Amino acid sequence: MIFLSPFLFSISSNTDNLSVALSYGIKKINLPKSSMILLSILTSISTFISMYIGRLIQPLFGFRLDNIFGGVLLSFIGVSFIVEYIKIVQNRSGYDISYFYQSPFEYKNILDNPIIIDSNKSNHIDIKKCLRLSLAIAINNFCTSFAASITGINIPLSVFFYFTISILMIYLGYYYNNTSLGKYLKNHAYLISGIILIVLGIYESII
Repeated sequence: MIFLSPFLFSISSNTDNLSVALSYGIKKINLPKSSMILLSILTSISTFISMYIGRLIQPLFGFRLDNIFGGVLLSFIGVSFIVEYIKIVQNRSGYDISYFYQSPFEYKNILDNPIIIDSNKSNHIDIKKCLRLSLAIAINNFCTSFAASITGINIPLSVFFYFTISILMIYLGYYYNNTSLGKYLKNHAYLISGIILIVLGIYESII
């Protein structure tokens, strides 16, 4: 069972990588394999740092409270993912989404519309753009990684799974965006991740 939690955490944390790759694949923006690997490496490093910070704070909660706090936080983040999914669905359907929370932060704007990274309209994601993209993903994933670490999820396994799955997600999202699987993941990524996080949060709270 030691592998289950890191694996589920890593799948749910790669929603942004998948969404970004899908966006670039659909818009035919060049994302070189070197940028794919760099993006995976940088976001994996940020995942490790976020989890390490959580592990440092974990003793402050005391026995059992750390699992409960981290689990509740993971579930809350999962609910926010599902709300984001509902927002996306309603926006695509032409409904008013002004009553949803709109983040004023640049990193969120980048993740909502990764195309804005290509500000010079070169249709190419170079190292500089990849760094900005990695930073946006790192900031967005901080709370998830932090909460997972507080529950005691194994950090080395989590980082290993995260890196492996991120490579897979980016590759599949970029090269297979027009397949049935790509379209399904594009439409349901936040819903799937949200459900996984809620289940993971409940599981970590009671074990």
